[in-house]
Amino acid sequence: MPNDLPSRPITPTTRPSVRWRSRQRIGCVYAKEMRETLRDKRVLFGVFISPLILAPLLLVVIGYFAGRKAAEEQAEVLTIAVVGVPTALRVALERGGLSALLIDGTPHQAEMLVQQRVARAALLAAPDGERLLDADGTLPLELIFDPSNEKSLAAMRRVQDALDEFNRVTTGERLKRLNLDTSLITPTKLSKRSVASDKNIGGLILGALLPYLIVLTAAFGGMTSAFDLGAGEKERGTMETLLVSPATRTEIVLGKTLAIATVSFASALFTILGLVGSFAIGLSYFAQLTQGKIAISYMAVAVMTLVTLPLTLLTSSLLMILSSFARNQKEAQSYSLPFVMVVILPAMLSLFVGDENPLGMSLIPLLNCALAIKQALAGSLTVGFLALTFLSSAVYAALAMVVCTALFNREEILFRS
Repeated sequence: MPNDLPSRPITPTTRPSVRWRSRQRIGCVYAKEMRETLRDKRVLFGVFISPLILAPLLLVVIGYFAGRKAAEEQAEVLTIAVVGVPTALRVALERGGLSALLIDGTPHQAEMLVQQRVARAALLAAPDGERLLDADGTLPLELIFDPSNEKSLAAMRRVQDALDEFNRVTTGERLKRLNLDTSLITPTKLSKRSVASDKNIGGLILGALLPYLIVLTAAFGGMTSAFDLGAGEKERGTMETLLVSPATRTEIVLGKTLAIATVSFASALFTILGLVGSFAIGLSYFAQLTQGKIAISYMAVAVMTLVTLPLTLLTSSLLMILSSFARNQKEAQSYSLPFVMVVILPAMLSLFVGDENPLGMSLIPLLNCALAIKQALAGSLTVGFLALTFLSSAVYAALAMVVCTALFNREEILFRS
């Protein structure tokens, strides 16, 4: 039967491009993997519930108990043993929240009380302490404390504060008796003025914690999905069905990796929102640390989000490599320990590195992202460091994808038993 419809020649403008068809197939694989991933309640809990609810709740609990502990320590009267301490100095110690005992004991008895934790510290003075002070002399003192005991350290600090105040008052009285001005012993007077804004102060606190958590969530947020999309499909025998589809193996790898990266990015993003939101509403304990000033700039949040993109692509590609190489999910989980160590080491290193770093550190994988986040929170990020961090992380992610694709295209790796 002849076709009455006019024929239309296929031209380059009407023929779908090869690149567009490839993108469509990658999109189909990506959509399929995302549907299966979002059906997993473990993924939903790890990506949405934990960062948005559990992490802020943990901060609230930590802030509550830390603030309560600080208030209790401030109000608690600590007992110390004193031997030979003059009356005036004992009064100064009591004003500093210390209760004295064993006034007429021996140094050995005082030391035993500290060891037995009956007394938190011991202050020993020379037997003629009263005479030395009355003669405007210097009274030698010995402070005994237990550095392994938290309350003993607190008592030691209180004794030092009380002695500083006693020395200041006593020096003023001596100068007054001699008709001398106190300025003779205070040649300088220091006044302090901070140039840091509320955002810098808030960023300093978050900078000690948030980069570490973002690297961890970006790396581990998609671990469950990665092991299920690679080793899990091998174990269930569904990998062969996917391989006979029109999508090439490279397109399958890209679709799966993008699905893992989406889950990892969502996990990191919700961690940022949960923690920054907790600080923004002003948790009481952390507000005390910054004198009631907590603020995070929108630019810092934008930088954190931007840096997280290549970071999640890199970690997702590494996870896909492990999942493609493993025979099943149990074997993939055994490979996760070296991966965890590789991720945690630079993440922990960011806790001990300051926010002012040489440009070369922007080339160190994982650590560069953590340092860029830390600099953004502290307000010291430079365009050069950010650009090199983003580009180097993107290059590392691309190299990891190339390795993953090469493994996926090898039959002895994909179907090894």
